[in-house]
Amino acid sequence: MPYHRLRAGHVSAALVLVLTSATACGPAEEAATTSKTASAPATRPSGAASAPASAAATPNGVEKLQAAAILSRARKATASARFLRMRGDIDDGKDKFALDFRYVGKTKATGWFQQGKERVEMTRIGKDVYIKGNDAFWKSIGGKGAVQLFSGKHLKTTTASADFKDLAVFTDRTALLSEAVKSVDSWQKGKAGTAGGVPTVSLTGAPGEEIQVATQGEPYVLLLNGGQGNRIEYLAYEEPVDVRRPPASSVVDGDAFE
Repeated sequence: MPYHRLRAGHVSAALVLVLTSATACGPAEEAATTSKTASAPATRPSGAASAPASAAATPNGVEKLQAAAILSRARKATASARFLRMRGDIDDGKDKFALDFRYVGKTKATGWFQQGKERVEMTRIGKDVYIKGNDAFWKSIGGKGAVQLFSGKHLKTTTASADFKDLAVFTDRTALLSEAVKSVDSWQKGKAGTAGGVPTVSLTGAPGEEIQVATQGEPYVLLLNGGQGNRIEYLAYEEPVDVRRPPASSVVDGDAFE
């Protein structure tokens, strides 16, 4: 598979932005996902993060802790959630990226990533990753021939694929959050606020960088904010989603092209 600009070049750059910052986009694709609860609305008030489904009115006390302890509890709570949705927009001044993924446990995910006109839908189950790009994506990889081969199809690959592992990383919620908050010493406790109607305490980093952590119910991470145009929401906590493999008739085995 030829080198692709969404892979090693731009995805790596986008990933840095995603992991250190984070504007919201539409709902995740439902082609390979069946939600067992009401679907999220297609639109929402600008800048609003949805409240976690399991949020209760009981205070959790994290706002009384130091920044490192708040972050530790937030990471643990977020990692322990079985169901989770992450969506956001990133603008690095040169390129704009958008993503929207739903996660089930640590090794199941479905959603999409978009850069400009190129859009890729991905579904992960275990180590298997199914990639369905639009025609603009396939054309950029292999021209008209790739479009004829893969248009409307799901390319089956793995999380270890050299050609797509930088895209597949978006199906790994643990890696994304860990990278985003790894500079523990740089975060300071900020002010109280709200995210999607849920009371929060903020952690602040470099100018414009902020993490919003719920102070009621589980101390989930609700928002990563990297300033204007850079924002990632963590929402739909514990709203069940069934991630399924795409129909076999629509799958092309990537091993055949190695």
